Amino acid sequence: MRSIRVVLATLAVGFTHVSSAQTAQKIIDDYLRAAGGAKVLRQIQTATLAGSLTEESTGATGSYSLVTKEPNRLYLEMIAGPDRFVEAYNGMSAWGQDAGQGTHTLTGGAARQAEAAALYWNSRLADVKKARLAVQLVGKEKSGGRDVYHVQVSLAAGVTRDVFFDAETHLIAREASPEESLEIDYAGYRMVNGIQTPQRLVVRRGGQQYAIAVTRAEFDSPVENSVFDIPRPAATDLPEIKSLILEVARNQKAIDEMAKEYTCHVTSEEQKTDSKGRVTSTTVSEYESFNLAGDEIRRLVAKDGKPLSGDQKKKEDERFNREYDKRQNEKAKADADPQKQKRAEEKDQAQISDFLRAVRFYNVRREQFRGQEVIAVDFGPNPDFKPKKLIDNIIQKLMGVVWIDEHALDVVRLEGHFSDTAKFAGGVLGSIDKGSSFVFEQARINNEVWLPSYTEIHMGARFLVLKARASEVERYSDYKKFQAESRIVSVKE
Repeated sequence: MRSIRVVLATLAVGFTHVSSAQTAQKIIDDYLRAAGGAKVLRQIQTATLAGSLTEESTGATGSYSLVTKEPNRLYLEMIAGPDRFVEAYNGMSAWGQDAGQGTHTLTGGAARQAEAAALYWNSRLADVKKARLAVQLVGKEKSGGRDVYHVQVSLAAGVTRDVFFDAETHLIAREASPEESLEIDYAGYRMVNGIQTPQRLVVRRGGQQYAIAVTRAEFDSPVENSVFDIPRPAATDLPEIKSLILEVARNQKAIDEMAKEYTCHVTSEEQKTDSKGRVTSTTVSEYESFNLAGDEIRRLVAKDGKPLSGDQKKKEDERFNREYDKRQNEKAKADADPQKQKRAEEKDQAQISDFLRAVRFYNVRREQFRGQEVIAVDFGPNPDFKPKKLIDNIIQKLMGVVWIDEHALDVVRLEGHFSDTAKFAGGVLGSIDKGSSFVFEQARINNEVWLPSYTEIHMGARFLVLKARASEVERYSDYKKFQAESRIVSVKE
């Protein structure tokens, strides 16, 4: 009996070894061969999947549409009776439509999810390295009574998608997005233009389940970019956006004057990651923040939840005072030299002019943001602009969306990302990675001025031979108005 147990244990170890030989990339390679071939999938420029829809609990009927276009455009629409849900990404900004909010620009996590979904569906997993996707095998599981391989795909910072591959057919049986509470089951595959395409879908979203029968599947049919743009109601009172941005730039001096009357608390959380996206360190720093002539000056008060000790506090106070005095002296000299002020203003205006030439604006619209009516507009690279300076090369790689308070003449939110790698000196000195992103957001304080409330940066960069990946989130709070001298003094003083 003991010998039989030994043999069974040996066989179990053997089977475990065979199973562990599977890797996420091998499972994806099997899927690509079964779906029509990696080369064929990589060459797809546009794809449309449409069909009839039934909400299973109410019986409400409607339609389903999923349209994608290389490299990162997405339009997903679900209509069930009077309800309509849309999620879209147009290459610069994400937007949505539902019964609760109507048509609106997506921000924060919702925007990242829409952009990541656009990249995922356009990649078709044909080249995960090129698409900058990280894949990890979770294990072998059961789904719908069938064996499936569960692979987790990291699409962006904090955005993942679980993909379940049928162990027998190697095709995708299910996709799940934990952040969106979304699940999609695929079945009834058949060949369409040499590509295995599902004919039946079951979508679970927001506590509802929809059965979809595909009636139209097309690849590489013409799809206009306007399909992915946010709808704009007819309006004749929209401003000329370049003129508005110039006004915002000219108003910055007045904004700086109001901002210097405020101090606030800043909590900064920085994460450093390795080449595989794994977090290697996290640091949380807390500051008192002051504004002087448009420049933010910070005094460190705590690190990783612990207030600075006596000696640490003394050194930080001395450093802060030196920096504050230096900035005060520089400001006094600038104020006393009209020519220097003029040159600085001309330099600022030149930079704004370069920015306006380096980008193009799209989809100007009015929206509500934090209870205020604002102007929102998408921006992206101007292909006709020829960069001459380092900053020009960086600006021309940016795309995103900006929200502007037309009456306060200030930016209330800006989010963007690098559409391509930005190189310094042709890449010799360094570069900023494609996909690096940022968010800058302000809040209305005392109903008189917009001041920073939140920033988020996800950056991959190389400087000479040093590579780095880091994420930083900063939250501004507890704004207080003051008129007193900002210099930190000791108890004795």
